[in-house]
Amino acid sequence: MKILVSAIFLAMSLSTSPRMGIVTGGATGTYIKIGEDIRKIAEPSGTYLQVLESAGSIQNVFDVRRKRGVQLGIVQSDVLEYIRDISDDQELKVIATKLAAVYPLYKEEVHILGDLSLKTLQDLQGKRVAIGPQRSGTYLTAKTIFFQTGITPSKEIFLGGKEALDSLRKGEIDAMFYVAGAPATLFSENTTVDDKFQLIGLDDKALDSYLTAVIPAGTYKWQESEVRTVAVKAVLITFSYAGEQCQNVAKVAKIIRENKAWLDVNGHPKWREVNLDEKLPKWPQYECVAATQERPQPKPKGPDIKIVR
Repeated sequence: MKILVSAIFLAMSLSTSPRMGIVTGGATGTYIKIGEDIRKIAEPSGTYLQVLESAGSIQNVFDVRRKRGVQLGIVQSDVLEYIRDISDDQELKVIATKLAAVYPLYKEEVHILGDLSLKTLQDLQGKRVAIGPQRSGTYLTAKTIFFQTGITPSKEIFLGGKEALDSLRKGEIDAMFYVAGAPATLFSENTTVDDKFQLIGLDDKALDSYLTAVIPAGTYKWQESEVRTVAVKAVLITFSYAGEQCQNVAKVAKIIRENKAWLDVNGHPKWREVNLDEKLPKWPQYECVAATQERPQPKPKGPDIKIVR
């Protein structure tokens, strides 16, 4: 009888516990590891978070609105520029007006890898360039940069990661885009001096909506000099939900803030770069999250101390 009662009580408690979803990225990428870290700290507080793979930032924008059970996603900060200026998907544009940031995450540098004949971004004019799989974060960044600078490759190839690198090595393409926090494992583990590759600098005034960044000399074994580039922020986002979902997302945000020190030590190393209070241009913070941070926080209780007179 006691076992039955316990089972019923457990079922009732689970049914009232928030069950949420977060869309991230590929199975081996940083986004999914960040999602897993959030899941680990949320569960002890009774919030059950399903971490889902995805095709990238644009798909995640759709999913935080349309996918059943998903309230959170991780995207690149330039996804809004892409949707506003380049995308012709009207549904996507409508969804974007209701997106909000939960927290900024970490910086991801834009890598443009090419052969030694390419010196500047303008040298990509009329070249064959891999810009990542369609709807991926690398894809939207490459398309946005080409739009803002007026550069037109002769051919855009929808390859990413190892496939793009192999094509570059074979001479089937002239350059490739790859957006990832430096040092990018793809280049650290899969390139050598013998490849005769180089990083192409990104220092164009037209790209003022991006963060400036530097990839230091020696980041990759064949890289002799520092390279000035731009970067995007990974952003934890949600849709502007009301009611119960508002409370659930705010609860996850509170859990992240309260466990940031633990994440710095035990989570993915990129957590150490995260400043939860950083303001992102063009990204409003979700009102339900902002409201919880405006409330006075209770003072932590210290150990009971007996005062001897």
